[in-house]
Amino acid sequence: MNKLYFEKLSSFDRIKEPCRAAVPFPKGEVFDLENFAVADDNGQVLSQAEATAYWEDGSVKWALIDFLADLPGNKSKTYYCKAVKEKLKPDKIGVLLQGNTFTVDTGKLIVKLNRKGNIFNLIKSENIRFEEKNIKGPVLNGKYTAAVNEWEVVKEGPVTVILEGKGKHFDKDGNSLLDFIIDLEFFKDKEWFKIDYKILNLEKSDFVEIKSLNIDFRKKSINNIKTCIAKSNYKTDFTVGEKDDSLYYEIDAKHLIYEANEHFPEVFYGTFFADWNDGEGGICTTLFQAYQNYPKAFKVDKSGISAEIVPKNSKIEFLRGMAKTHTIFLHLHSGKITKEELNVRSLQFQMPDRPCLDTKTYVDAKIFPDIFLDKSERVEEYEMAFVHRMDVRGKAYGILNWGDVPDMHYTKQGRGNGELVWVNNEYDFPHTAMLMYVRTGYRRMLDYMLVSARHWLDVDICRCSDDECRLFGQIEHSARHVSGKIEISHEWVDGLFDYYHVTGDKFAYASAIGIGNNIKRNLKQPRYNKEGEINARETGWALRALVTLYKETNDESWLEDADFIIGHFKSWKDRYGLWLAPYTDHVAIRVPFMISIAVVSLMRYYEIRPNIELKNMILEAVDDMIENCVLDCGLFYYKEMPSLKRNGNNTTVLEALTSAYRLTGRRKYLEAGIKTFTEYMREKSGNYSGDKYEKDGAVIVSGQSTKGIAQSFMPVASFYSAIVKEGIRI
Repeated sequence: MNKLYFEKLSSFDRIKEPCRAAVPFPKGEVFDLENFAVADDNGQVLSQAEATAYWEDGSVKWALIDFLADLPGNKSKTYYCKAVKEKLKPDKIGVLLQGNTFTVDTGKLIVKLNRKGNIFNLIKSENIRFEEKNIKGPVLNGKYTAAVNEWEVVKEGPVTVILEGKGKHFDKDGNSLLDFIIDLEFFKDKEWFKIDYKILNLEKSDFVEIKSLNIDFRKKSINNIKTCIAKSNYKTDFTVGEKDDSLYYEIDAKHLIYEANEHFPEVFYGTFFADWNDGEGGICTTLFQAYQNYPKAFKVDKSGISAEIVPKNSKIEFLRGMAKTHTIFLHLHSGKITKEELNVRSLQFQMPDRPCLDTKTYVDAKIFPDIFLDKSERVEEYEMAFVHRMDVRGKAYGILNWGDVPDMHYTKQGRGNGELVWVNNEYDFPHTAMLMYVRTGYRRMLDYMLVSARHWLDVDICRCSDDECRLFGQIEHSARHVSGKIEISHEWVDGLFDYYHVTGDKFAYASAIGIGNNIKRNLKQPRYNKEGEINARETGWALRALVTLYKETNDESWLEDADFIIGHFKSWKDRYGLWLAPYTDHVAIRVPFMISIAVVSLMRYYEIRPNIELKNMILEAVDDMIENCVLDCGLFYYKEMPSLKRNGNNTTVLEALTSAYRLTGRRKYLEAGIKTFTEYMREKSGNYSGDKYEKDGAVIVSGQSTKGIAQSFMPVASFYSAIVKEGIRI
């Protein structure tokens, strides 16, 4: 039985609120989710479950559970996920294919979708009806209208159903511009639904300029029309119109620069919605994280609402291979509802209730590496340092930037030729955020993961290229996000799988597989087939990705390429007697960073395929590093040359030392890393309110880049866990 804990959030009761939880299970414990249910002390609630990953014996590794929770205002609440003798088995939400339309009936809302062409055929509730002629768009650049080509039911059950459509935008002459994927999620007995609308640039040109992108809901009525645009930071500000009033509001860079906001914006910034009401019924449209993804705008008048996903007269260069997802909530309601009631629902969309699991649930399932401590074992000084680094990192607002951050070291080095150099989630910051969520139970860590992973999926993966070695690869740190190269030393997948397990978004799963296949293609290139000359950092990180892909899919083909990399590690060692790095034309030197990457990568493989040869390779490398790479001060040097033998500050050595300790139980490996660990923990890393400024189409909040946080987290956390359990007190 797993506890699902909801912290106190809204002041208002939420009745049958749709909620979602990703629950891991130990190997061999659960083989069938048919009788898994969610319940509180009063009994079962309506739920549905699906497996998102399996152990190699066929048992469920991850389950995604949707349920309807009754959550009290101003109180916390606990539910439980458990096997029951007899589960509630109501009918699934109705999805009917009839003629040229799909019809979804939630019990409170009916939506008809055209099988081909315009997306919506009908949206209606008890109080209001919008036919195809009343719904326009999404429309790109004023003339290209989204036309769906195919639909698929990707999720269905008694709680929620998701339909996914794919297509392109066409003008009246049949010319097309940009592909799209649209996911529509509906909920049992709710008169509102969610739209995830993803545009993809698969065109041949270098970029497409997006000048506008909007979806309109317009309807003639003889009644007195009431309109509203609402925006919030602390309290919601309503601008109300009547009769012939036309309301408009745009969120732009100046809004972000000059408005103070104390929230962790990944969790919440404010809400932004527009409402149209003719007294009998109305429609309220909310743009999710509108401030964070500026520019955004609403126009509302007596004829309806225009939701400007990209406001008119914008000039956004949407580069080839990019994608971008926009989330919209549509709420059909009675004419008697108040703007305050609409505001509560809109705020709930912006900051939904998310249940939290105990850390022990993940530890018992053995889903993640052994980096977790019981509360009684934790050293609060270090725990606070981990959290502080996550919270005070830099941030960036903007439609193509939200979820990423520029690295000022790269930028000042001139790598962007004067432009900001974006991290592109280097070293897998989303996975770091997920591990911190598991470690702390702090909801904001989960939101950090969700936001950064979504940016990664949209912007940092090449979706279109004439070069197969670039296609579906993760682009390394670069100006404008996508100007960089594809290097297998800069491709990760753990955070994408985390996102998939938590959300069920199959686009994330497919993207992780795409990165894996990109690594496979690149490994066939001549540069990776020169015996003994392979670069440890490049292939080491690739090996980690391949091992993760195997663990997630149980597909042995990923290990074939892993074995290829290990063969090169062996040849590299045989050639030099050690893992030395050719540097200038006349030296081959020890580089603790490179050696450590080799060690920790091989350790990942060893954990699934242990053998004595790998163990000896790891231990010989770490022993040599301790003997030859430690300075008198106790730190490992940077590189083994008189011109470079300065104090090293790369924490990767800590994970290498921890690996050797776990293979042997020998305390000496931990003692060798104490200086590196303590120096890292003493570093100051900024405060909560960084300076804001505008550059390169982004509003930047200064702070440490996510690269340093993500690179150091696993080495430091694994070392910290090991020294505590060994009884070493610093």
